[in-house]
Amino acid sequence: MTSILIASCNLFDSVQQQVLPPSSILIVGDRFATVTTESSPAVQADRTILATGLTAIPGLVNLHTHPERRHARFFLEQLTPPRNEGRSMMSLSDAVAGSIDALPDPLRMAWAIRNAWVELLKDGVTTQRTAGTKDDLYIELKRAFAGQPFTGPRIIATGAFLAMTGGHATHGIMGGVEVDGVEEMRKAVRADLKAGAEWIKVCVSGGLADIDQGRKASMVEFSEDEVRVAADEAHMRGRKVMVHGNSARGVKMAIRAGVDCIEHGSLLDDEAIDMMSRAGVAFVPTMSGLRNVYEVQRAVGDERIVELLWEAISRHQEVVSKCVDAGIPIGTGTDSLGHMHQEIGMLVDCGMSRSQALAAATLGSAHILGLDGTIGSIEEGKQADLVLVDGDPTKDVAALRRVREVIIGGRVASPELLMNGLE
Repeated sequence: MTSILIASCNLFDSVQQQVLPPSSILIVGDRFATVTTESSPAVQADRTILATGLTAIPGLVNLHTHPERRHARFFLEQLTPPRNEGRSMMSLSDAVAGSIDALPDPLRMAWAIRNAWVELLKDGVTTQRTAGTKDDLYIELKRAFAGQPFTGPRIIATGAFLAMTGGHATHGIMGGVEVDGVEEMRKAVRADLKAGAEWIKVCVSGGLADIDQGRKASMVEFSEDEVRVAADEAHMRGRKVMVHGNSARGVKMAIRAGVDCIEHGSLLDDEAIDMMSRAGVAFVPTMSGLRNVYEVQRAVGDERIVELLWEAISRHQEVVSKCVDAGIPIGTGTDSLGHMHQEIGMLVDCGMSRSQALAAATLGSAHILGLDGTIGSIEEGKQADLVLVDGDPTKDVAALRRVREVIIGGRVASPELLMNGLE
């Protein structure tokens, strides 16, 4: 087994939520073998990385991502004068939203692989929970990264969006499987599980993607019985259910039905937050993704759409702040257009300390996945997923934008490793 010694690094302890003084980390095979506060231990390794001035953090966990669309997040950076001059609303919509879903599956897979690599190398995201698409793309992506011909981040795969007829994910951004009634829902969940889905994604409210078509994020979709059968079928097979849910009524219905995780939640009221807290339901607010949808449209869109979007997200920070105060388990997710460093910074704006927000993006998100015994912290015996950043992110979140090295499963991530799975 190969070994790597990371010497003289600062170390973010996601359990204690603090940065430890100069430390050293020995990786043997795919595991952390020893973690010590000795900056230069007398240890021989196949490779030594001198990390003075760098901080080692656990690999980041993105709990809400659509890999085939993630390149769209960089378009926002281009929408500043004069680069947006002459850019039409239609061309922007084509670039950012549903046109990607219309591509042939081989092209969608190519984008998904490329974007997952970018997020691994550029952002230090070593684990992604996907959040619904068509044609089992994410299940196949997981299989592609599990062995040859590629290596990539750990994928926790969903199948399709499960949507009511005409519901979210059947307008604008596509990919929803339309199901109506308890038995159709049961069969759709079983089909997803048969295909290899690890989480089931159910849409219980409207969203932002089709807000220009007269639909609203506050709309409730599915009945409680339909959502309950989805939860029951998943739980009987040891799987969990995440719900796309903006509206308070939709989320409260989903909590009564027994779901495990709420996505977005921009319109939650105090009763919904109290129900989440009492039921132990996790929350992935995806603030950066929703905010950037608004910012893209504000840069090039018409005022009517901008006003509708603001109506859907204007209370989001207030909602998340209340969830932080209530002690609800909160994880990090970016959706299509967000960034992990942005999401972590927005959690700080909602009342978390920088250490708490970074812990949410690592150990907290791993706990939501049920993987906190394997990933999420730099501890002896755990999977060796690690990111070296320039600076201390518990003092300056912008340090997360200065990724200097990424290690996944005990191997240094590089284009060569990702292309052929071999060092």
